[in-house]
Amino acid sequence: MFDAIRNRYALTCPSQAGTTWVAVSAFRRVRRLRGASAPAVFRVEFDCECGQRHETLVSHDRLDWEPLGNESTETYMNLLTGRRELVATEFADQATDQLRKGNWPWTFWCHPESSMRPGFPSSLRFVTPEHQHGDQRVGVLVRCFHCARHTVNIVSRDHLDVPWHADPAIEFVSQVFDGDELEPEERFRHQLWEGPSRVQWLADAG
Repeated sequence: MFDAIRNRYALTCPSQAGTTWVAVSAFRRVRRLRGASAPAVFRVEFDCECGQRHETLVSHDRLDWEPLGNESTETYMNLLTGRRELVATEFADQATDQLRKGNWPWTFWCHPESSMRPGFPSSLRFVTPEHQHGDQRVGVLVRCFHCARHTVNIVSRDHLDVPWHADPAIEFVSQVFDGDELEPEERFRHQLWEGPSRVQWLADAG
């Protein structure tokens, strides 16, 4: 389940014997399981509010499509009509309007193609905060849908957590990465924060 109002996934917390609400920026590693294809299934490691890191399985449709709100059963009071209406209808209208404008719910910089490209939570491979205590930026290793190669982006938490939100500037590492060469996670952190110089892409500069 995804709460489109809070922009959080309901995932299982073994410590609390129940569910916890998790933002995309709290993901730490996303891996697709071999074999499953209809739908694909991803193993997601995330930092939980209980203070521990947990692992769970999430289907492709839940991971990528539920955040758009089209399947939500929640309702809201429409002040113009005075009636309660489905949130899903409102989100679908907004999504259609955004796509017509050429906007995607998530976008990332692809260094091999020197262009912004659409992405989804399933495109992420690693997510790590710039600092462990309170910093609002995160580094992500993201796989491009177009060229299937990996680029490191540095974005705000909102860039990950809020569909259709786009940072006015995105930093990236000007190097092409092979996802398999950035295992384990500690190597990715070193490559991100202590490795090659970062370059900034500005939205208004194209």
